[in-house]
Parts: sequence; structure tokens; C-alpha cells
Amino acid sequence: MKIDWIAEMFAALRDCGENISIVFGEERAPAADGKPRWFELPHDRYDGVSGLAHLLADGGAAPGRLPEWRGERFTPWRGLRGLSSVLDALPVRRQRWKSAFHWTRPVAFLPVGQRLAWRLFTPGETARIAAAARAAGVTVNSYLLCHLDRAVAAELVAPGAARRWMVPVNLRGAVTRPSVQAPHMSFLAVDLEGDAAPQAVQQRVDRLKRRGCHWGMWLMLHLGRLLGKEGMRKDIRKRERQKHGVTGMFSNLGSWHVDGAGSWLFCPAISRVYPVGAGCVTMNGRMALAIQLHEALGRDLHCTWSLLNTWSDACLPQPAHARLEVVS
Repeated sequence: MKIDWIAEMFAALRDCGENISIVFGEERAPAADGKPRWFELPHDRYDGVSGLAHLLADGGAAPGRLPEWRGERFTPWRGLRGLSSVLDALPVRRQRWKSAFHWTRPVAFLPVGQRLAWRLFTPGETARIAAAARAAGVTVNSYLLCHLDRAVAAELVAPGAARRWMVPVNLRGAVTRPSVQAPHMSFLAVDLEGDAAPQAVQQRVDRLKRRGCHWGMWLMLHLGRLLGKEGMRKDIRKRERQKHGVTGMFSNLGSWHVDGAGSWLFCPAISRVYPVGAGCVTMNGRMALAIQLHEALGRDLHCTWSLLNTWSDACLPQPAHARLEVVS
């Protein structure tokens, strides 16, 4: 049986004690307890896009054609050319945190409601966020990442420390995979320093794409075959002993329009290597943000909610009449 080495990467993380579940939440109508209905899907079988599509179809909604990469298809030449631009992401990198990072703390596999914070915006609020991104001359993705980075830098990261965000790129339509639901994502490693403005974030992302980093990372994700199954697990454990880590993962599933779908939430899986997980999805005009933190950070749910509130409040500009009232 042919091994899917991308799926094997996540399976290796699970074997090393990590929770590789992608989190989704559905709000069809106001629940008695005010909480969404939670779902968890394993990352070795799904990515965020295919996981959401699976849950929508399972609930009777027709998600239609899945979002696809707009542009050229992957070729070995593009992969090799892009690989040279991601080599700086390979060496051990140590993220500096405000407080101690507990590398050996086991994952508790807590219920979603005990580890995740979320916010569901109204259609009007969602439109204001999109308008703010346009006014700044950036994509919604870069706008959200900018404010997420600022919140994490202020609350979790050591003063003056640089941050690195892994940002998934959906390559459906550009790569060949064993199945529609199999993970189709590559990544951009976005390095930020100081108080990065939205335009600076956009410039970093655009530069990485021009250099073909997403193609290089896609090729690199398949190099697990050079290590073998046990070698992948040994490498993960070795890097943990060396305290290798980035800041976190920010994943945006984009804007979906699906008849009959309720409001949805999404958050990517986390690990010791990327201990901050932040997700966004916009379903039928309503954007949702969510955050979860790895146990190794040693923070409680109150910290997660504080971070979520700081991020979401910064993303949502005040309406014009509210600003006038403050000025007056």
C-alpha cells in the first residue's frame, strides 16, 4: 500500500502524544446553553476545507465545488525552485515566550469547550471587517493575521521577540492527492517583528508567494519518505528536545455560501511546535474567529478568551457614529 507521507506526518505527531484534531463548531439556532455543537476530525484524514465540506454534507447541506488554488499547477521544477526559498525554515528555531514553556507536559485532550474560545460576528460586522481590510489595501487574511500577531505578541511572546506564523495554502486543483478529502495544504512561514502593520504583513505574504515558498513547502512535506515512518517520529522527538518551535498556526478557510448551512466555527490543530492555533471561516456572510492554546504554554482558558477578545475587538472597527460620539 502506497504511503501518503503528508498524512503520515500528522499520524507521527499523534504517535508523539499530540492531539491532531481539527475543530469545527455549528450554530444552527440558539442552543439552550449558548454553545455550538462541536466536531473534531483527524488531520491525517482531512484538512480544514475537506473537513468542513464533509460535515456540511453529513448534515444535509450541499457544499458544492470546494475552493481551489487559482493559478498554475505544481510541477517538480516549481517545487525545487521553491524549496531553496524555504531552507531557512528547516533549522531549529526557538520561540521566546513570556513565561516558561513546558516541553514535557503531556496533552490532556480536554473537551473542545474547555480549551477553545470563539466569536461569531454578525453579517454587518463581517462587512465592516472586510471594508477595513480594503481600506488598508490588504486582503482579509493579512488583516486578520496582523491583528492576531499583535495580540499574541502583547500577551504571550517575550518583549522584542520575533514571531513566525505558519499559514496554510489550499492547493486543491494544483496538486494530485489520493482522495478529495486528503490534506491538500501547503504552508507559508510568515516571519514578523515589532508592531507589524497590515501592509507589512501583506508584503511578506506576497514576497513568499512570488518566491514559490508554497511549492517548496509542498515538496518538503513529501520528504518524509527519506526518513521513513520511524525516522519521522525520531525527528519530531529530537526537535522537541532541541526546543524547536514557531509561534503558531493561522488558517482561514475563506468565504462559503451554502444553502441550508448554519453558522460555523473552525480552529486548526496545534502542537508543541506551533502552540497557538487560530482559525477563521465565513459562512453565508458571517465570519467566525477561534483560538486554542497548547497545554505546553501553561495558560488557562481565561487567557485564551482574553487573547480572542483582544484579537476580535482589534479586527472590528467602530462604526462611524460611534467614533463621532467618542470625539464629541
